[in-house]
Amino acid sequence: MKIAVSGGGPAGLAFAAFARLADPAAEVTVWERRRVADTYGFGVILPPAASDTVRRADPVLAGALDPHPVRWDEIAVHRHGRSLSFGSPRLGALSRRTLLGTLRQRCAELGVRLHEGAAAPGADALRASYDLVVAADGAGSATRDALAGSFGTSTARIGPDYVWLGAERAFGSLAFLVADTVEGPVVAHAYPYAPGRSTFLVEAAHRPDVGELAELFAGPLGGARLLENRSRWSRFVQVSNSVWSSGNTVLLGDAAHTAHYSIGSGTRLALDDALALVTALHAQPSLPDALAAYEAARRPAVEDAQRTGRASAEWFAALADAPPSSPEEFLVDLVTRGGRISMGDLAVDAAGTGGAGTV
Repeated sequence: MKIAVSGGGPAGLAFAAFARLADPAAEVTVWERRRVADTYGFGVILPPAASDTVRRADPVLAGALDPHPVRWDEIAVHRHGRSLSFGSPRLGALSRRTLLGTLRQRCAELGVRLHEGAAAPGADALRASYDLVVAADGAGSATRDALAGSFGTSTARIGPDYVWLGAERAFGSLAFLVADTVEGPVVAHAYPYAPGRSTFLVEAAHRPDVGELAELFAGPLGGARLLENRSRWSRFVQVSNSVWSSGNTVLLGDAAHTAHYSIGSGTRLALDDALALVTALHAQPSLPDALAAYEAARRPAVEDAQRTGRASAEWFAALADAPPSSPEEFLVDLVTRGGRISMGDLAVDAAGTGGAGTV
């Protein structure tokens, strides 16, 4: 099979590697307009479930990724000058650049053709030249948009305004930092991803600048600098599609769906998509059957994540209208948002005996 992949993010690269490993005779070509050195962002969450997905598909890739995540098993809340922590399901994060570099290296080892720093050809050209076209080019997918009307794409802006930053220190766990101001609460989601580094995502209705944020969170930052990397204020866009394939073109990862960042599921969903698509391609007798089976297998989990993500986003957005609460009350509200889990579920999951969890 001759396969074109538009987009070299986690979804596209993982699919390319899994596809070559499952069928060494397959010709897989990936186009990615950015180089690793140009990668934006800081750390990405890689939960154990995502690592397990990679291990099932490619133990060698899993082994290459294993040393990199910084892991934690508690959630901390800082508010009103007080801190409180609570055991949580074990999570971890690593540098986005490290993740993409490791995936690209594995693709090279497996014989994937990677055009780095080059945009993919147009959708019509790909459809005519390849047996399968995988649109893994993100929430604003050009491949998907070139086939407007084929997928029933809808978008919605949800949650509060936010900006992705980094911090020049490694927090000890996933931490939610709340600064109450006269213009409303400013909330930072912080988690470590490398020695001396953390992702530091901030939500606020009035969009304070980096200098103001450094002052607001001076205590938790402990003198550490905030870092920018193509950082700008925006609102999260939830992407949905009525169908995920059209002819020989299929949507993967954020091109097919997005779920709010506050539940930390983006990378996991992308990797699960990649494995499900490869599995369907080898289990079904025809390409149409495979693409239908892929969507049927993944849509329930994706829609569940989107519902939970929307509820989580709405909870964070509503903080501006909620009276200040103690760290204890805030923590209980935080971990039960969206109605997916209870405090009891969280305690069970943190003990490693099952249950459900979210961040």
